Amino acid sequence: MELNFDETLTQNGQLQLFIDDRELRSAVAKSLFKKNVALKPVRLPVGDFVASSRVVVERKTDADFEASILDGRLFVQAGELKSAFESPLIALTGSTFQRVQPNALRGALISLAVDYKLPLFFFDTDAELADFLVALAQKEQLAPDRMHRIQFAKKGDSMQDQQRLIAESLPGLGPKTALSLLQHFKTLQNIANADENALESVEGIAKSRAQGIRKVFEEEFRE
Repeated sequence: MELNFDETLTQNGQLQLFIDDRELRSAVAKSLFKKNVALKPVRLPVGDFVASSRVVVERKTDADFEASILDGRLFVQAGELKSAFESPLIALTGSTFQRVQPNALRGALISLAVDYKLPLFFFDTDAELADFLVALAQKEQLAPDRMHRIQFAKKGDSMQDQQRLIAESLPGLGPKTALSLLQHFKTLQNIANADENALESVEGIAKSRAQGIRKVFEEEFRE
């Protein structure tokens, strides 16, 4: 997928943001529209707002952030963001966490910062996030060579990168545990064939994680 910023708008000094079309009705989009930002709706493969060829912003509410921790989706998305963009960001609106224990929340924040080098910004309101996106677009779009052409392609083309990306997409796995799995079982096929006991023999794989991994491979696909 390739995105192109409008050079005419750039020359006229108008800020532009590609926005995932599912975000068009959000309060953030409405605030950006009022600030005269040119919003370009597309179905983005990763993230919600693209400010330049190197910067994408994934927007999450506090409830969505909690849910993505619980189902393991957070780290899958983190890997996809890092693969597609040089400098991805996560913008979190709200700070009411009720479903995730404080230790689990801290662990997720640490993993994003340390394992993925992925900055996370906190906002109290969508209006604050909109102001941040405007400032971000201003910074990025002062250098037009950064923003004109965006291609969604993964940086890591090596076999090892592809294997790690697949392993990291398994339920509840971060980069460290996914690497341990690959080092232990040697191939993705061996991981797929391993039973729960074999999976639990790997450091970092508790019974619940082993069950989740087996479920991914065994459960019948349904539309």
